[in-house]
Amino acid sequence: MILREICQILSKYLFYLGAVLVVPLALAAYYEFLSSSHPQPHSTTAFLATFLICLTVAASLRFIGRKTSGQLYRRESILLVVLIWIFSALISSLPFSLSGTLSPLDAFFEAMSGLTTTGSTMISSKAYDPLTGEEIAHHVTNPHVPDKTYTYWGSTPPIRDPNNGLILFSGVEAVSHALLLWRSLLQWIGGMGIVVIFLTVLPILGIGGKFLYQMETTGPIKDEITPRIKETASHLWKLYSFLTLFQIALLVWTNPSMPFFDALCTSFSTISTGGFSVRNDSIASYNCAATEGIILAFMVLGSINFSLYFHMLRFKFFKAYVPDFFLFLGTAMIGCILISCFLIPELGVARAFREGSFQAISMQTTTGFFSANYDLWPFAPQMFLLILMFIGGMSGSTAGGIKTSRFYIAYKIILHRLESIYRPDSIRKLYIGKTEIVDKNALTVLSFFCIVAGCTIVGAMLLVLDGIDPATALGLIACFLNNVGTAFHAAGPTESLQFLSPLSKLLATFWMLLGRLEFFVVLLLFLPTFWKNQ
Repeated sequence: MILREICQILSKYLFYLGAVLVVPLALAAYYEFLSSSHPQPHSTTAFLATFLICLTVAASLRFIGRKTSGQLYRRESILLVVLIWIFSALISSLPFSLSGTLSPLDAFFEAMSGLTTTGSTMISSKAYDPLTGEEIAHHVTNPHVPDKTYTYWGSTPPIRDPNNGLILFSGVEAVSHALLLWRSLLQWIGGMGIVVIFLTVLPILGIGGKFLYQMETTGPIKDEITPRIKETASHLWKLYSFLTLFQIALLVWTNPSMPFFDALCTSFSTISTGGFSVRNDSIASYNCAATEGIILAFMVLGSINFSLYFHMLRFKFFKAYVPDFFLFLGTAMIGCILISCFLIPELGVARAFREGSFQAISMQTTTGFFSANYDLWPFAPQMFLLILMFIGGMSGSTAGGIKTSRFYIAYKIILHRLESIYRPDSIRKLYIGKTEIVDKNALTVLSFFCIVAGCTIVGAMLLVLDGIDPATALGLIACFLNNVGTAFHAAGPTESLQFLSPLSKLLATFWMLLGRLEFFVVLLLFLPTFWKNQ
């Protein structure tokens, strides 16, 4: 294991991460010293301290990795990918903890949730007794398990009017604007992939660059748009930025009442299919059909394989005729129709299709935004939402989940095996579109399904053993492994996850990273043979 080379490249990454920290630092300084229109607490000191710590760690790693070539091979690339994500979450959590917004463990959870584009949050408003003014605990009960109540303390004090003491802002809305921007920016960075963005700014990494790209990008098929990995990553970065700016412009244009800050953070969280919102009621707080329509459209755009966009720009429209693309659109449309139909008796046709379609797309794209409290819906649409969480988007997109390409490959494998029963002498090749699926990739896909099933069962059991009711536990493990961000019942869309125990929070951060890196990369580190020098 060439640890010095890993330290050298990791130090370069942390220097660039320090440069990104300048953005929220500048915003915090602006609100604290140049503007009086921001009643929320400021976090300039926290971001400045984080910036200095990041540079100090980077300099230390740079010293350790001095006089090295920076050449990476497969094993070092795998370890580096995981280390980049862990170091990013640790450094990114510091502004939340140093500002007093969250405890260190909750801050680490929040940062990992952002970087993995999960969107689950630990931020919750403190509650106070109206008579004594003393802080009291929150109590959350699963309505389907009335004898089970979860108790937790809020993390963020509300912002009150200095004249009459009335609450102006609470929950997420009472957090510093700089911290809210940082949360959304983390999702934007993690959506395209830290390593993919990393490859656009670092020098050529030789053979390690290709392995870094392949280990971090999602899906069973890794599309390289250009022969050079750095050039591919650069094109992805430009397209990603363009879609983000386009959404910001559309949100501001179609909804003049939406502040630019909200449009910026919402766009960061949409195209990355992350789901962090700057409002307590998420997208429901805007109550605007145009805003919901734009966000819905960009959630879909973020869940499509980004290589297809480059083919479209080069007028290679035939490249879009792949089963993966039509399977994704088909499952999304079927999910919208089924969920909406079950809601018509209660909500009416127009409202049912508006709320049902938005929530179906939000769940399948693993964004996690909500425009209505779906936890109050009947069981049938909730079950469809759970299924959509596992399906996910296309390979090569920012979405999580299992990915539609894997479902298509699994279908082809099953069909092939069934036909081989009565045609044992026939030899047939597996294809997804015009791409041949060799036996190695087919076995990997089947292994992936087994790992997802195993992690879901074990994860749900661990949560139940930690005191979580089974329905909530199943929703939580699906939320973490698929990087969705919202679940059901006690962990529903309007609730914080503060009720989780410290052990469950640590496990949740691991599950989020496991799902974002699609299991194999992280699980390799637990093999003894991985660490043996060969």
